[in-house]
Amino acid sequence: MVTAALAPLAAGDQKLYESLSMTLALLAGVFCIGAGFLKLGALTDFLSKPILVGYLNGVALSIMLGQLGKIFGFSINAGGILPRLFEFAGKLGQTHWPTLAVGSGTFVLLLLTPRLLRRVPAALVAMIVAAIVVRVFDLEAYGLKLVGEVPAGLPPLRFPHFPLDLVPNLLGAAAGLALVTFSSMMMTSRGFASKNRYEVDADREFAALGMANIFSAL
Repeated sequence: MVTAALAPLAAGDQKLYESLSMTLALLAGVFCIGAGFLKLGALTDFLSKPILVGYLNGVALSIMLGQLGKIFGFSINAGGILPRLFEFAGKLGQTHWPTLAVGSGTFVLLLLTPRLLRRVPAALVAMIVAAIVVRVFDLEAYGLKLVGEVPAGLPPLRFPHFPLDLVPNLLGAAAGLALVTFSSMMMTSRGFASKNRYEVDADREFAALGMANIFSAL
């Protein structure tokens, strides 16, 4: 949605695109906080259980298919569930075994850690162990792709610069973005709430999403 809204406005200007994206995130955050104060979280009452179940299953399939190629060490470019499956099956011969070993081992750690160390974040353990294994066995020399060096510190603070006549376009895009991201987030939140038997305050979730967008903009 961000790309669809901003790419035509930026017209290939990367700095303008960055300024517009910062402003769009900020405006979407303001809309979300305002909606929380206006008690618009009641919109989630229109999200029925069949929609919730279908959405979560769709997300699960999409994530699985999006990560399969990375775990096996090759790229999958097709869109849609069946085309991705066919492309994955056709590229199995290109499997990069060190990548598959690290990916599979990390996945096993994610499954075992909650059972063995309940108070320790499983994802953090998996990341640390995977990093140590890659470093000790120098798996980069075997073709394993690494994230590389992560720059230290925070990026410099700067204000966005763009023509003011683009503000109406940004306001419309920000309102749509706020609504779609909130609906998506609430379907996921309600899924966890239903599974673990607790209540979700939709208005507070709206405000929290708004703050997340504002910090993202900053």
